[in-house]
Amino acid sequence: MRERPRIHFARYSLYGPVAFGIAALVAPPGSSAGTGVPDAQLWTELDVTGPLTSNTTITGIGQLRLSESLSNPTLTALGADLNYKMGTWTLSAGYRHELTPERPEENIEGRNVKVTQVALLMAKYAKRFGRSTLAFRFRFDDTINATSNPYRVRIRAEYRWATPAASWMSYLFASDEVFYGLQDQGWYRNRFRVGANLILSKRTTLDVFYQRQDSNNSTPGAINALGLTAAVNFD
Repeated sequence: MRERPRIHFARYSLYGPVAFGIAALVAPPGSSAGTGVPDAQLWTELDVTGPLTSNTTITGIGQLRLSESLSNPTLTALGADLNYKMGTWTLSAGYRHELTPERPEENIEGRNVKVTQVALLMAKYAKRFGRSTLAFRFRFDDTINATSNPYRVRIRAEYRWATPAASWMSYLFASDEVFYGLQDQGWYRNRFRVGANLILSKRTTLDVFYQRQDSNNSTPGAINALGLTAAVNFD
């Protein structure tokens, strides 16, 4: 009688790693395959979230991205999201102010930096099954100051495997996100991540991940990145 629970637990404990491995393998670039030599980059982000009401929060966001071979920084951004939680759904409206270096073919006015302003709407859904969590994010972007193709849709699916035995880590995760341009009516980018969510303190966590991004409309078309995203939550 004592052996049956052990066998059952052993089978259950294998489910998460197997599913996690499958999720890490099923992320094909598809029609968004990148071109040229992949660039190595470091993507960093800080998210600070505070409450407004019992189910409404605001998140301040800062981003910095560095490249091994391109002009640095490749991107700096500041923004904020207003979030409303409704059961398993979270609805958000936000804004991003992004600065990127101008490429030679774009630098027709002698400017060194390109400014991009983005308004966005997001809907997130997350459902937990034991130690597994499936999460989906749907995001609509409006590039306010764009002269062409200002609207895009981003769809991301993520699988998480909780690690309660590790006091320093919350979960492992794998995600894949695809980008669709509404004006061009085509998929143009695929972004795959695999990593871990680390516990730094009661309020602070850190996502550490590897990311592969493939795009068919930008240079470089392929990016291999180390990602660090710190999240600070004030209850």
